[in-house]
Amino acid sequence: MGTIHHIARFLVRSLVLPAALLFSSCIKDDLSRCGLDVVFRYTYNIVGADAFSQEADWVHLYVFDGSGSLVMQERAEGVRGDEDFRIRIPLTTAGEYSLVAFAGSSGAQDFIIPEMNEGDPEEKLTASVARDAGGLSSERLNSLLIGTLDTDIDGTLRTVTVDMMKCTHTVRVILMPMQGDKELAPEDYDFALEDRCGTLACDASPLGEDEVIYKPCFLAGTSGSNSSRNTYAGAETAPASGDGAVASSSAVVAEFSTSRLMRDFAPRLVIRNNLTGSELLDIDLTWFLSLQEIEEHRSEWSDQEYLDRQDEYAITFFIDNDSWFQTRIIVNGWVISFENVEL
Repeated sequence: MGTIHHIARFLVRSLVLPAALLFSSCIKDDLSRCGLDVVFRYTYNIVGADAFSQEADWVHLYVFDGSGSLVMQERAEGVRGDEDFRIRIPLTTAGEYSLVAFAGSSGAQDFIIPEMNEGDPEEKLTASVARDAGGLSSERLNSLLIGTLDTDIDGTLRTVTVDMMKCTHTVRVILMPMQGDKELAPEDYDFALEDRCGTLACDASPLGEDEVIYKPCFLAGTSGSNSSRNTYAGAETAPASGDGAVASSSAVVAEFSTSRLMRDFAPRLVIRNNLTGSELLDIDLTWFLSLQEIEEHRSEWSDQEYLDRQDEYAITFFIDNDSWFQTRIIVNGWVISFENVEL
């Protein structure tokens, strides 16, 4: 049986209202028959399977009344691996409520989430990327999932489900030379991902334009002989072969950790050569990533839905001196053809 968390703080005064104002099925001595059991589901991913208990270590649930004011909240830890995890909220006052859930992993950089107190408006609840004084973010971010649900209390104990969306992405960029004997060094390149979606509202939508420049949270190079296997960024990977790939003994790997990627904001991936000062690459990253959207879903998913469902990207650019080879690009293992695409 899964863990049920009972709210012990921030309870509204409705729990001590006179019995005449309470539901007939919810008496003060038996609050176990009142309110809502809240469960959480994360199927808004590329495969459509529920991965909530694999993604979240903690959940913070906020409950707002019909006027948008906070009436209670609960934070629970130890979520990972508990497939029956739920939170019980013993509300007794009839009415419409809005549930907002933030959930995430632990062990890396947290998003900045303001402390909420009873009576605070829903608009105060946001999630922002932590940045230095120059607006840069170079830390690996904890996974952040956000979900909302409008519901009501009708006098019976009901189970409701909050669907979550993951708002953290990992973008791995791999530079490989067109000539197999060409050596690449990570210090020779400057990587940046320039975005305007640094802060999310409590429904995971962008809170206006908030500039953030992501720098790699991981940067490394690899070199060696043209053997059967090379190591890229800590993962043993066989060099690609066949159409759109080339065996190489050298590569530079840069990994970014970002908040939600918005198609309309057109975040830019920029790569510069530190030795020559030239700009090797400057592209609209979300447009570029959407090119490899799975064909069977193109009719049902918009570009934005695809970007929201896919949380990890690996892009391989093949370069020749100070230019990238536009007819040889690999995204998540798929070779991208630019024959009919305007750059």
